[in-house]
Amino acid sequence: MAAVPGARSRRTTGGDWTRSTGLVRTGGVAAVLAGLVMGVHEWWDDRVPGIQEGVVPSALHSTWVGLMFVGFLGLSALQWRAFGRFGRLASRSAVVGSGSLFVLALNETWGFVRSDEVPHGDPPVPVSVFIFAVFGCYVAGLLLFPLATIWAGVLPRAAGVFLAVSVLLKIFASGVLPGTLALMGAAFATMGLTALRADLSPSTAPAEPSGVSSPPATA
Repeated sequence: MAAVPGARSRRTTGGDWTRSTGLVRTGGVAAVLAGLVMGVHEWWDDRVPGIQEGVVPSALHSTWVGLMFVGFLGLSALQWRAFGRFGRLASRSAVVGSGSLFVLALNETWGFVRSDEVPHGDPPVPVSVFIFAVFGCYVAGLLLFPLATIWAGVLPRAAGVFLAVSVLLKIFASGVLPGTLALMGAAFATMGLTALRADLSPSTAPAEPSGVSSPPATA
Protein backbone atom coordinates (compact mmCIF):
# COMPACT_ATOMS: atom_id res chain seq x y z
CA MET A 1 0.00 0.00 0.00
CA ALA A 2 1.44 3.35 -1.01
CA ALA A 3 2.27 5.83 1.66
CA VAL A 4 0.59 9.22 1.60
CA PRO A 5 3.01 11.73 0.03
CA GLY A 6 4.35 14.26 2.51
CA ALA A 7 3.20 12.26 5.55
CA ARG A 8 5.68 12.25 8.44
CA SER A 9 5.98 10.36 11.68
CA ARG A 10 8.19 10.64 14.72
CA ARG A 11 10.34 7.81 13.35
CA THR A 12 11.13 9.72 10.14
CA THR A 13 11.72 13.15 11.64
CA GLY A 14 15.16 12.30 12.96
CA GLY A 15 16.68 11.12 16.21
CA ASP A 16 16.99 14.66 17.54
CA TRP A 17 13.18 14.90 17.81
CA THR A 18 12.95 11.51 19.54
CA ARG A 19 15.53 12.56 22.10
CA SER A 20 13.79 15.90 22.70
CA THR A 21 10.39 14.48 23.64
CA GLY A 22 11.43 14.04 27.26
CA LEU A 23 12.57 17.66 27.44
CA VAL A 24 9.35 18.83 25.77
CA ARG A 25 7.18 16.99 28.28
CA THR A 26 9.30 18.15 31.22
CA GLY A 27 9.11 21.70 29.96
CA GLY A 28 5.36 21.49 29.45
CA VAL A 29 4.81 20.28 33.01
CA ALA A 30 7.22 22.94 34.33
CA ALA A 31 5.32 25.66 32.43
CA VAL A 32 2.04 24.56 33.98
CA LEU A 33 3.58 24.50 37.47
CA ALA A 34 5.19 27.90 36.89
CA GLY A 35 1.78 29.33 36.05
CA LEU A 36 0.28 27.91 39.23
CA VAL A 37 3.09 29.30 41.41
CA MET A 38 2.67 32.71 39.76
CA GLY A 39 -0.96 32.65 40.81
CA VAL A 40 0.02 31.76 44.38
CA HIS A 41 2.61 34.54 44.36
CA GLU A 42 -0.02 37.04 43.20
CA TRP A 43 -2.38 35.89 45.95
CA TRP A 44 0.36 36.17 48.57
CA ASP A 45 1.31 39.71 47.54
CA ASP A 46 -2.35 40.80 47.54
CA ARG A 47 -2.79 39.73 51.18
CA VAL A 48 -0.91 42.79 52.43
CA PRO A 49 -0.76 46.09 50.49
CA GLY A 50 2.59 47.55 49.57
CA ILE A 51 5.85 46.06 48.33
CA GLN A 52 6.29 42.52 49.59
CA GLU A 53 9.80 41.45 50.64
CA GLY A 54 10.90 38.48 52.67
CA VAL A 55 11.62 34.78 52.49
CA VAL A 56 8.20 33.63 51.27
CA PRO A 57 7.65 36.04 48.35
CA SER A 58 11.29 35.71 47.34
CA ALA A 59 11.06 31.90 47.43
CA LEU A 60 7.88 31.98 45.36
CA HIS A 61 9.58 34.24 42.83
CA SER A 62 12.63 31.97 42.63
CA THR A 63 10.41 28.93 42.18
CA TRP A 64 8.34 30.19 39.28
CA VAL A 65 11.31 31.76 37.51
CA GLY A 66 13.19 28.46 37.74
CA LEU A 67 10.17 26.55 36.45
CA MET A 68 9.77 29.11 33.67
CA PHE A 69 13.39 28.49 32.66
CA VAL A 70 12.70 24.75 32.30
CA GLY A 71 9.44 25.56 30.54
CA PHE A 72 11.20 27.73 27.97
CA LEU A 73 13.69 24.91 27.34
CA GLY A 74 10.89 22.46 26.59
CA LEU A 75 8.85 24.89 24.51
CA SER A 76 11.95 25.75 22.52
CA ALA A 77 12.77 22.08 21.92
CA LEU A 78 9.28 21.50 20.57
CA GLN A 79 9.43 24.41 18.13
CA TRP A 80 13.16 24.55 17.35
CA ARG A 81 13.00 23.08 13.85
CA ALA A 82 10.15 25.42 12.92
CA PHE A 83 11.91 28.48 14.35
CA GLY A 84 13.73 30.70 11.91
CA ARG A 85 16.57 33.02 12.86
CA PHE A 86 14.20 35.31 14.74
CA GLY A 87 12.61 32.43 16.63
CA ARG A 88 15.95 31.02 17.73
CA LEU A 89 17.10 34.45 18.88
CA ALA A 90 13.86 34.82 20.86
CA SER A 91 14.29 31.35 22.31
CA ARG A 92 17.86 32.00 23.40
CA SER A 93 16.86 35.32 24.97
CA ALA A 94 14.05 33.66 26.93
CA VAL A 95 16.22 30.76 28.11
CA VAL A 96 19.28 32.84 29.01
CA GLY A 97 17.21 35.60 30.59
CA SER A 98 15.04 33.33 32.73
CA GLY A 99 17.99 31.11 33.68
CA SER A 100 20.15 34.06 34.73
CA LEU A 101 17.25 35.66 36.61
CA PHE A 102 16.69 32.37 38.43
CA VAL A 103 20.29 32.45 39.70
CA LEU A 104 19.84 36.03 40.93
CA ALA A 105 16.46 35.26 42.52
CA LEU A 106 17.85 32.17 44.24
CA ASN A 107 20.74 34.20 45.61
CA GLU A 108 18.28 36.81 46.91
CA THR A 109 16.19 34.13 48.60
CA TRP A 110 19.27 32.67 50.22
CA GLY A 111 20.16 36.15 51.48
CA PHE A 112 16.75 36.47 53.12
CA VAL A 113 17.10 33.03 54.69
CA ARG A 114 20.51 33.86 56.16
CA SER A 115 19.73 37.37 57.39
CA ASP A 116 16.02 36.90 58.18
CA GLU A 117 15.57 40.55 57.27
CA VAL A 118 15.45 42.87 54.29
CA PRO A 119 18.98 43.42 52.94
CA HIS A 120 20.18 47.03 53.16
CA GLY A 121 22.35 49.03 50.80
CA ASP A 122 22.72 49.11 47.04
CA PRO A 123 24.88 46.55 45.25
CA PRO A 124 28.17 47.66 43.66
CA VAL A 125 27.96 49.30 40.24
CA PRO A 126 29.22 46.24 38.27
CA VAL A 127 26.63 44.06 40.00
CA SER A 128 23.88 46.59 39.24
CA VAL A 129 24.90 46.65 35.56
CA PHE A 130 24.80 42.85 35.46
CA ILE A 131 21.36 42.80 37.09
CA PHE A 132 20.00 45.30 34.57
CA ALA A 133 21.49 43.27 31.71
CA VAL A 134 19.89 40.07 33.00
CA PHE A 135 16.54 41.75 33.48
CA GLY A 136 16.71 43.26 30.00
CA CYS A 137 17.43 39.86 28.44
CA TYR A 138 14.59 38.33 30.46
CA VAL A 139 12.07 40.98 29.36
CA ALA A 140 13.23 40.72 25.75
CA GLY A 141 12.70 36.96 25.88
CA LEU A 142 9.23 37.36 27.38
CA LEU A 143 8.25 39.77 24.63
CA LEU A 144 9.84 37.96 21.68
CA PHE A 145 9.12 34.32 22.53
CA PRO A 146 5.32 34.50 22.08
CA LEU A 147 5.83 36.33 18.78
CA ALA A 148 8.17 33.57 17.63
CA THR A 149 5.61 30.99 18.72
CA ILE A 150 2.89 32.69 16.69
CA TRP A 151 5.19 32.83 13.66
CA ALA A 152 6.33 29.18 13.94
CA GLY A 153 2.77 27.80 13.96
CA VAL A 154 3.67 24.63 15.87
CA LEU A 155 1.44 25.55 18.82
CA PRO A 156 -1.97 27.24 18.55
CA ARG A 157 -1.42 30.89 17.72
CA ALA A 158 -4.02 31.85 20.32
CA ALA A 159 -1.67 30.58 23.04
CA GLY A 160 1.09 32.85 21.76
CA VAL A 161 -1.27 35.82 21.55
CA PHE A 162 -2.49 35.15 25.12
CA LEU A 163 1.08 35.10 26.43
CA ALA A 164 2.07 38.22 24.48
CA VAL A 165 -0.92 40.21 25.77
CA SER A 166 -0.41 39.06 29.36
CA VAL A 167 3.29 39.99 29.27
CA LEU A 168 2.48 43.47 27.94
CA LEU A 169 -0.12 43.95 30.68
CA LYS A 170 2.33 42.77 33.33
CA ILE A 171 5.05 45.15 32.13
CA PHE A 172 2.96 48.25 31.41
CA ALA A 173 -0.24 47.94 33.45
CA SER A 174 0.65 46.07 36.63
CA GLY A 175 0.23 49.25 38.68
CA VAL A 176 -3.24 49.85 37.26
CA LEU A 177 -4.78 46.42 36.73
CA PRO A 178 -4.84 43.78 39.46
CA GLY A 179 -3.83 40.18 38.86
CA THR A 180 -1.41 40.75 35.96
CA LEU A 181 1.11 38.23 37.34
CA ALA A 182 -1.62 35.60 37.73
CA LEU A 183 -2.79 36.35 34.18
CA MET A 184 0.73 35.87 32.84
CA GLY A 185 0.91 32.64 34.82
CA ALA A 186 -2.34 31.44 33.26
CA ALA A 187 -0.97 32.25 29.80
CA PHE A 188 2.29 30.42 30.43
CA ALA A 189 0.44 27.43 31.84
CA THR A 190 -1.76 27.41 28.74
CA MET A 191 1.38 27.36 26.60
CA GLY A 192 2.64 24.37 28.58
CA LEU A 193 -0.65 22.50 28.22
CA THR A 194 -0.73 23.05 24.47
CA ALA A 195 2.88 21.85 24.24
CA LEU A 196 2.02 18.66 26.14
CA ARG A 197 -0.99 18.11 23.93
CA ALA A 198 1.07 18.64 20.79
CA ASP A 199 3.86 16.35 22.00
CA LEU A 200 1.49 13.54 22.94
CA SER A 201 -0.37 13.72 19.63
CA PRO A 202 0.79 10.94 17.26
CA SER A 203 0.41 13.25 14.27
CA THR A 204 2.61 15.97 15.68
CA ALA A 205 5.94 16.50 14.03
CA PRO A 206 8.12 19.58 13.73
CA ALA A 207 8.43 21.33 10.42
CA GLU A 208 11.19 20.09 8.16
CA PRO A 209 14.06 22.49 7.49
CA SER A 210 13.78 24.42 4.25
CA GLY A 211 15.39 22.75 1.29
CA VAL A 212 14.88 19.23 2.63
CA SER A 213 12.20 17.26 0.85
CA SER A 214 10.23 14.32 2.16
CA PRO A 215 11.39 10.84 1.07
CA PRO A 216 9.48 9.47 -1.91
CA ALA A 217 6.47 7.28 -1.25
CA THR A 218 7.12 3.57 -1.43
CA ALA A 219 4.78 0.87 -2.53
